[in-house]
Amino acid sequence: MIRERTTCRLCDGPVRPVFALPPTPIANAYATEPDEGAARYPLELCQCWRCSHVQIRHVISGLFADYKYTTPQTVATYLTPFVKELRRRYPHARNVLEIGSNNGVYLNVLRAHGFEATGIDPAATGEGNIRDYFTSEWAAGHWKLYDLIVANNVFAHIDDLQDTFKGINELLAEGGKLVFEVQSFTELVAAGAYDMIYHEHMSYHTVGPLSKFLQRMGLVMTRHEIIPTHGGSLRITAERKGLQVIYYEPPIDWSIFARRVQEMRERTRALVEGRKVVLLGAAAKVTTMIHHCGIENNISCACDDTPQKIGRYIPGTGIQIRPTEELGDHAALVGAWNYLAEFRRQFQTNELLSPYEAIKEVA
Repeated sequence: MIRERTTCRLCDGPVRPVFALPPTPIANAYATEPDEGAARYPLELCQCWRCSHVQIRHVISGLFADYKYTTPQTVATYLTPFVKELRRRYPHARNVLEIGSNNGVYLNVLRAHGFEATGIDPAATGEGNIRDYFTSEWAAGHWKLYDLIVANNVFAHIDDLQDTFKGINELLAEGGKLVFEVQSFTELVAAGAYDMIYHEHMSYHTVGPLSKFLQRMGLVMTRHEIIPTHGGSLRITAERKGLQVIYYEPPIDWSIFARRVQEMRERTRALVEGRKVVLLGAAAKVTTMIHHCGIENNISCACDDTPQKIGRYIPGTGIQIRPTEELGDHAALVGAWNYLAEFRRQFQTNELLSPYEAIKEVA
């Protein structure tokens, strides 16, 4: 089912359409057969008149019923230094809850540094990882309070963020901290990274609207940092009491963004013009890239080592996903460009093509 969202999920203000890409299939709906006939859905962004928050215009139900993403183990390398920093900042913190814990990579790093960590995720796997949705109702029935609540790259995926934050307030101990990461839409716009726009990403966060939302939910943003993950992300610390940090963000210039998106489309098409390449990394973002750039016929197959994806097909295409051991000596268009540095280390003899060469990449 698809429905149009006409109010802001942060402040309930009215929204206006500001940007659109061609309709695409659901990015994580990897079919077991060639999928050229998959249903396409509008891919449009709206911005709130009141607080300026950006969000997907149309919400599709059942997006995570068969979720194939698993957190790569390489992410632990990026998480370890930060968990050490958490331990330094909050030496007395003990109990940690991770919202959106997936396969438990973050939980394991937290436990290795002395935290008692519990996770919750509708696709949860592993010990101490609860398979459920985090809601205020779930939180109200959960007896434990937490010194730290963490959430990485999950608040973009939640339609009812107000309910989520009511649940967070329910479980945050006295003096507790919420530490979360979201992709920075400001950085996305600067890079022209249109392929990060897909239906599972319902919100596109910037500091200003988030800060006002946190205040509305009884929290204060006491720290914010820009970090390089996913081409540029925000790491925000919030608590019930504290000094509000000062921030500045320029307003989004939608005409400039539209020009950058067109430039990225032309750059991508030029990389594969007149040739067949392998797609390296069957990330959700490649669905947007392929359908926006119209390059399906230039891709022979995709290579990805996520077990749940191997043998399936990129949504809306006949491109099958195979393990990376089958890449051979083929030239590859890098779909999961946030792992470009890792791919370069792993596939040193292959020609790797990416329109995002200038983006600083880590997990």
